[in-house]
Formats: sequence, structure tokens, C-alpha cells
Amino acid sequence: MSETAAPAVPRGRRLQGRHVFMILVGFFATIVVVDGFMIYQAVATFGGLETNDAYRKGLHYNDRIERQVAQSANGWSDTVSVVGTPAKLRVVLHGRDNETVAGQALRARVGRPATNRYDMNLELVETAPGLYEAPLGDEMAGGAWIVDVSAFNASTDNDPAYQARSRIWIGQ
Repeated sequence: MSETAAPAVPRGRRLQGRHVFMILVGFFATIVVVDGFMIYQAVATFGGLETNDAYRKGLHYNDRIERQVAQSANGWSDTVSVVGTPAKLRVVLHGRDNETVAGQALRARVGRPATNRYDMNLELVETAPGLYEAPLGDEMAGGAWIVDVSAFNASTDNDPAYQARSRIWIGQ
């Protein structure tokens, strides 16, 4: 019987143990670096605190539900829009029979859905019965915005008579 010899492979081209070791180390080093970067980004961008006084707000949760029931009994609604150049926030406050609700002190908080970097608080002025407006500034770029509106009775400025949250889109 004749034995056939395996073809000769040059020594520098064979896969050796040190090559497998370096591939393994490189693979796990890549995993560790990517995981480290992702952990850093997660911790640096969100501190984990949604609200500063969650415990107190939790204690007053039933009060909030009662206010929402009372607000629903009012039958108020709103129409929120951004108009004009320079941009102005316009809120029209409607009553139960679609009549406008005048004589309220309106405050609005306008901001982006995903960050608080562009949040601004506005005091709206009644320009016509039930029509409230406030200038928005130059930082109102196009895209999605959240508008929280609170209406207070002009004589009692403690608890809001109406609160609503709207999502608006500003075209570019």
C-alpha cells in the first residue's frame, strides 16, 4: 500500500492556536467595547428620574382623578395650533355647547416629546373672547411638539379649571 502525502501548506498560512486565540480575544473585546459604549449612552442620556416628587404625587393621585372627573363634567375642549410668522401659539377654548370660554388665564408648556431641552413656559393673552395667543420665539423648528395647556379662573389662581395635552406638528 502506498501512502499519499498531504499537500504541503506553507508554514505562515496555517491556522494555528495563537490565531484562534487572537480571533477569540478580538471578538470578545469588540463585544465589551460596544456594550460599554451602549451602557455609557444609556446612563448619560437618562438619569432614571422621571419626576422629583413621585411619592407626593402618588399620595395625591385620587385628588387628581377627582379634578379630571370635575373637568369632564365642565365639557370644555380646546383647539391648539401654531399660526403666523413669527410663530404664535393659538388656543381656542370651547365650552359644552361649542361656545368660546372667555376670561380665563391660560398657561402653556411647549416642548419636544423626547427631550426637555427646548421646553418653554408661556402665558397666553386673550386676544378675542375664548381665543388665547402667545409668541413662540425663533427656536420652534419643524417637527413634533407637545403642548400642555392649563386654564385658570382669573379670580382664583390656584387650581386649574381645565388641563389638556396636545401633540402638534409644525411643518418645515
